[in-house]
Amino acid sequence: MNNAVNFLIRSLTGKTIIRTIMVSYLIVNILLLLLLGLLSVRDSTTSLTKEITQSSYKMMEQAARGFSFNLEEATRPLALLAGHYSVHSMMNPGREMEVEGRIQHERNIADVAFGVSSLQSLVSDILLLGENGYVNNLDGRKSLRWDYPFIEQAWFKRAISGTPNKGFITLGLHKQDYYLGNNISKYNKPTLSIALPVKDYNRRPIGAVIANLDLERINGMFELNSYQNNESVFMIDNQQTIIVHKDVAAIGTKLDFADIELIYAGDSGSFVTELDGEETLVIFHPTAVQGWRMISTIPMSVISGQADSLRSKLIGFIYLCLLLNFLISILITIRISRPFGRFLSTLDKIGGDSIYVIANNYKYRELNMIGNKFKELVIRIETLVKQNYQSDIALKEVELKTLQSQINPHFLFNTLQLLQTEIVCGSTEESNQLVLSLSSLLRYSMKQSEETVELEQEIQNVRDYLYILNKKYDNRIDIEFRIPDESILKHGTIKLILQPLVENVFLHGFGENPQSAKITICVVGVKKGIMIAIKDNGRGIAKSRRQQLARQLNLRDFKPDGIGLFNVNQRIRLKFGADYGLKIRSKQGIFTTVYIVLPKA
Repeated sequence: MNNAVNFLIRSLTGKTIIRTIMVSYLIVNILLLLLLGLLSVRDSTTSLTKEITQSSYKMMEQAARGFSFNLEEATRPLALLAGHYSVHSMMNPGREMEVEGRIQHERNIADVAFGVSSLQSLVSDILLLGENGYVNNLDGRKSLRWDYPFIEQAWFKRAISGTPNKGFITLGLHKQDYYLGNNISKYNKPTLSIALPVKDYNRRPIGAVIANLDLERINGMFELNSYQNNESVFMIDNQQTIIVHKDVAAIGTKLDFADIELIYAGDSGSFVTELDGEETLVIFHPTAVQGWRMISTIPMSVISGQADSLRSKLIGFIYLCLLLNFLISILITIRISRPFGRFLSTLDKIGGDSIYVIANNYKYRELNMIGNKFKELVIRIETLVKQNYQSDIALKEVELKTLQSQINPHFLFNTLQLLQTEIVCGSTEESNQLVLSLSSLLRYSMKQSEETVELEQEIQNVRDYLYILNKKYDNRIDIEFRIPDESILKHGTIKLILQPLVENVFLHGFGENPQSAKITICVVGVKKGIMIAIKDNGRGIAKSRRQQLARQLNLRDFKPDGIGLFNVNQRIRLKFGADYGLKIRSKQGIFTTVYIVLPKA
């Protein structure tokens, strides 16, 4: 029993068939339970969303009707004043009028204005503006600035030149900066205006009657029946500008989000979008003014939050089902694990005095067949190992010499070409140093008797190589060596593994005309041994090419076009084993880093 329990514990902590069966059983059941829960929550959230949407539709439809009714009421005094004889007389630019006549007309206008101000609830003020400079309002100009240039304003020009729609012209938002500063309720605050032009007997506009609407009262109509405090109801015009909102600071700002064009796609509707970084339900409805839309926004978090009670019960049910599934899976696993434990116990005897293991009855026919086949396989493997051991060692030695001989001619060709250019263009002192560096490089690479050298020699070889190459580019290459612990350079390594990698930096990373180029070589000790990092800020390697190189580095029989990365990697692996070699990291257009991992030899 204890053996079965121990085997069960080992099976569940490692990647085994038993663990796979148990985990698969649990995952399938968990996914089904989660799917059931998600569908339930989604359906409840969807139903709640529909209910809220319908409620908002009704509220917005009621508010739209109220707004339309009040707007029609507001147009009546406009029509009354625009058609009044005294208004025409005061705005007529070519008519001379005596003082008595002007006083009488002003009284007539004041009488009409008194009736308008006592009956209107949506209109905060009415302006009577003529092109001849005539200015009046409901309180007889007491609150207006006399020097304000009304006829120069864009909204006035629109009032006298626009075409009435539904009996009036919409002027949109503008600031009431024409009131005196002591009129706190109106001065410099935004207003929404409608207008009717006043025309003479030739049907030519001579002025306009403009009604300023009370935005707070309009907003109160929208907010009165809102769903919750989290719901925001406001109005926008056909330019997506907010014209009515409970937040005064939002009035005049432009509403902008990803799916805003859907608002104008139909008369009314709803959709879910991201607004101010939060998923939000947006509901829209038309108004009495063409192009104006009523908008209602409700955060989806408010809607989904109402399903919390259902979610908590569902989570409790899922926990209970998970516990039952876990217990059932353990029982099934124990029944399967016992014969596997016996089979593995038999396999553990291999490697003792004899490899011939007598097969037992493992209860399952498949395990019995595997046991017999495994015994035959072990015998064959023992024979093959003895036959191939010596031939494999000889093959590695041949490959090692072949790879090394491929690198030397490639390096020599590039170095001689660089030296030729520097001797022609350089000074005597620099040419002498180049010759010394080249001779050191050639002497180092041509010593075929030395395959293993100190890391210090390999680093010095790269220093000489970079010195020559940097002269070619007028010392424009920023070269940096980082070796925190100099004692690490006393360890042994393979000769000529760094130079081909540095050469690749210039061929593929910097190109023929390097600009702001930098190469950094870092040597540090790591857990496995020694790591050498060669980093450049060149072109980098595309992701697809980098993945292709990674696959090629792991292919033993791959035949590369060049002699750089692949051959260096193969030399290291042939010498030290598969745990060592090259790794590449790169980001196209930013950097490339080649890591060489070596043992401390």
